[in-house]
Amino acid sequence: MRLNSELKLRKLGSHYMIVDSCAGRANIANVYVLNATAAWLWEQVEQKEFDSEALVSLICSCYDVTEERAAADIDRLLSIWQKAGLIHND
Repeated sequence: MRLNSELKLRKLGSHYMIVDSCAGRANIANVYVLNATAAWLWEQVEQKEFDSEALVSLICSCYDVTEERAAADIDRLLSIWQKAGLIHND
């Protein structure tokens, strides 16, 4: 899968947001707020193909969390991103 290439991660203060930057303009009709961990994951896989296992590995390498907990969290995150159109399955 891949991130939607028309979407860009932006930081405003301590908040992370995904915005549509189609045609060089920010479309704020649909803004998605991410926590710091989700934003970090976004940055790690931006412009790359990835799968859930890669995200689990990233989380486990950076945080003190079991693989089972990381997998459950990543499944939930990817489900949200999929429903919102933030990712594409290739």
